[in-house]
Amino acid sequence: MKRIHIIDSLRGFTIISMVLFHLFYNINYYWRLEFYDGTIFNKIWQLSIAVSFFLISGITSNFLSKKKNITRGIKTSILGFAISLITYVFAKEQLIIWGVLNGLGLCMIIGGLLKDKLSQKLWPIFILLFTFSYKIPSASLYKIGFFKALYDRNLFFLGFPSLEFYSNDYFPLLPWVFAYLAGLSLGSYLIDKNFFSYVGRENILAKIGKYSMPIYIIHQIILYPLLTLIYNLTL
Repeated sequence: MKRIHIIDSLRGFTIISMVLFHLFYNINYYWRLEFYDGTIFNKIWQLSIAVSFFLISGITSNFLSKKKNITRGIKTSILGFAISLITYVFAKEQLIIWGVLNGLGLCMIIGGLLKDKLSQKLWPIFILLFTFSYKIPSASLYKIGFFKALYDRNLFFLGFPSLEFYSNDYFPLLPWVFAYLAGLSLGSYLIDKNFFSYVGRENILAKIGKYSMPIYIIHQIILYPLLTLIYNLTL
């Protein structure tokens, strides 16, 4: 598939934003940052990164076959499980269960199955569904009997974690599948409008965007030990 530099640039911008977010996250872990710790700025920044990744991934699914989408989803999920294992063994205080790679991986598989079956007009509806279901993993429906049973069964991968569930990075099917499907639907619409006939120019953001997955995998391996070392040296 020919690289579409517009998409790569958006991905590159998002991965840079994510690395900076995690840099401040690690700094805040040792030295409290008032502008960052628990502020609305922090939450909006984090949400913008996550939504961008799911939208971009959904858009990209339109350029891949059903088989390649499913294969990509399986590989991404395996990487997600590997990160869970690594954090469990080496950094339990940063334990990740069903993080962004697991969430994206499952959405990629679903996107592959639904590819060419979604209406191009559905993306606004998916955005609304994402908005309305965003609080579900925070036990917003716990007082309703049927949903309480789902939470109590700890169906965290669906978006119904138990009250004792904890993960430092958590992207369940609800609401994130709706962000992904919004991208899938929007991408189909943009292709139909010939939006991607102009692929753009390769720039530094596009070059970074091509390597978003390895950057995601290694950035915390570098940042977290580095900040920990600096903290210990300053004690």
